[in-house]
Amino acid sequence: MPKASSNSKSPLANPNGYWQKSQQPLQALFFLIPLIIFYDVGLIFFARGKDIVAHSLLKEAYEWVGATGVYLPGLIVVVMLLSMHVIRRDPWRFDVRLYGLMWLESILLAVPLFVFLLVLARQAPPANVALAGGPAPVGWEANVVFSIGAGIYEELLFRLIAIAFIHMIVVDVLALPRHVGAVAAIAISSIAFSLYHFPTWASFDTAEFFLRAVAGVYLAGVYLLRGFGVVSATHAIYDIIWVVWVVVTQTHR
Repeated sequence: MPKASSNSKSPLANPNGYWQKSQQPLQALFFLIPLIIFYDVGLIFFARGKDIVAHSLLKEAYEWVGATGVYLPGLIVVVMLLSMHVIRRDPWRFDVRLYGLMWLESILLAVPLFVFLLVLARQAPPANVALAGGPAPVGWEANVVFSIGAGIYEELLFRLIAIAFIHMIVVDVLALPRHVGAVAAIAISSIAFSLYHFPTWASFDTAEFFLRAVAGVYLAGVYLLRGFGVVSATHAIYDIIWVVWVVVTQTHR
């Protein structure tokens, strides 16, 4: 049997392949811009003055320096991804086919998470296992909007920012091995992500905490392996599936 050439490379190492291009910050930005716009417009038409917690926290951060505007958290996403793109010196490329594949991958990643947590939740109300930290349900349209916002801004806080910050502290400041930093970043960010969904200690529930922490670990893995664009869409699609599930189950009662 002929042997493979020693010069052959894995498709995952191809810088022009889907695996690599879909992780590039600029491609994540192009992929997410429609969602950022959708969320800002959706807040105006459907949210009735409400907002998800992550988006509100980013707006408050701007207000501390005297800036206001519903679009400012989206600007943070744009600036961060553009800055990462410039630092990496990736090519300036717009690829419609790439974004379609990223949507397909995000759906394929969101469905097993939904099924897994649905099985774990058992008799728990489905809405209590959603990952959008924010207001009480105000209609399915608003909840779809909040799902999109959760995908973008919760992933920004708990994956893009928190994982990098925790890893830096553990590896660069405490001088621990990189694999320890990776494990610590995943664990701590996932715990913080789960706690974030409980506005008060009185609302804390151990089972819900565990389910959201499991989801946090899953999403952290998606982020580290597949990048910010795919994990944001995966999170958003997961929450939208829950919205649809709740509507369907309530309709058939």
